Amino acid sequence: MALSEFLPFCIIGLYFLGTVLFATGSALRSEALKMSALGLAGTGFALQSIELGHMLATLDISLSLTSGKFVFTLLSWGILSIFLLLWWRLGLKFLAVVALPLALVFSAAADASIGVQAKLPPMLTGLFFFVHIGTLLSSMALLAMAFGAGVAFIHLEKRIKTKSGLKKFQKDMPSLDTFDRVNHLVSLIGFPLYSLGLVSGYVWAWMAAKRVFSLDPKEILALIVLLLYAYLFHQRVALGWRGRKPAVMAIIVFLLTVVSMLGVNFLIPSTFHGFKP
Repeated sequence: MALSEFLPFCIIGLYFLGTVLFATGSALRSEALKMSALGLAGTGFALQSIELGHMLATLDISLSLTSGKFVFTLLSWGILSIFLLLWWRLGLKFLAVVALPLALVFSAAADASIGVQAKLPPMLTGLFFFVHIGTLLSSMALLAMAFGAGVAFIHLEKRIKTKSGLKKFQKDMPSLDTFDRVNHLVSLIGFPLYSLGLVSGYVWAWMAAKRVFSLDPKEILALIVLLLYAYLFHQRVALGWRGRKPAVMAIIVFLLTVVSMLGVNFLIPSTFHGFKP
């Protein structure tokens, strides 16, 4: 079996086992199981790093950067990268309950999208990837963590307000302030990244087709996401918005980016051949 076939199989298996073990460890409040799950995920992350390097080294650069397999693999890798950073800086180990399943889903989607290829002018491929796709995928990986923090915030807040009490595994979760801080960081960093990625896409559209905007489903949904993201950014940064409302907004923005990426970008025919989550 070739390396390109063997690595995805191992990565998906490790992420799957990590997801199951972490969920089980959380339910049983077993630190040993959770750390074992994170060890498996770390091994999968290392192998996925090797896989990305192998794809870049063995494939034509214009093909690898714009293939569905590479985009989904990079997104899976990016989500785990952001999770590891948040775990290291904020101690948010609990977000593995979101990061591991998402990494698993996008790794599986990478294999399912083999053969899907965007068409870009060769002279713009490298620049287009790093400025457009790189910033959009980074913002989406950040939103994935805000999604997990938002769901946890809403659930915990509801149990506290209704005085339902916390279940055993919920007692190990971070405070509401910590989850809100994740949302704030995502708004502060993710919105500028998303804006840069979207603007670079419109610049490329103008250079490639001498147009900036059309009624393409990708562009319409991308603008809707931008407006909602801008609203979240403004409310959090300018007005100090905190708590449940920004948590709900972050969840909505993330779900819309997933719909755009998985639904509109790969399933609906489009006149735009770039990539817009």
